Amino acid sequence: MDLPLEYRWLQAHKFEGLTPWDFFEPGEEQAFRNEYQRETGNDIFPFATRQDNDDIAGFEVIDGIAQSTVLTVHLTWSKKRESPGYPSISESKDLFEWMKEVLLPETQEWMDEDELENLLDDE
Repeated sequence: MDLPLEYRWLQAHKFEGLTPWDFFEPGEEQAFRNEYQRETGNDIFPFATRQDNDDIAGFEVIDGIAQSTVLTVHLTWSKKRESPGYPSISESKDLFEWMKEVLLPETQEWMDEDELENLLDDE
């Protein structure tokens, strides 16, 4: 599947994500994609998950084509179509907008000395 240029650009620069968001390695996204399809009847190409809850971020897929639109979805893991309003979904016009609206504010909330020490210890 052809993915949006901005995603491929960040991948080429070895962008891995920022706590609390982790970017998927190729193939890791399939279970999340399947669950989204079961819960909504629609398609998504997930590229990241939030480490502390069931949120995923991914490109909306329409007729098999990944769009620039990024959806942030809180999956319920019910394995079935949900009631209206579930799973909760917010939309960003593209990856850079998602980074400004979701990734960077949530990363800023997580920043503290202990978290930094943990990250440096993992290197």
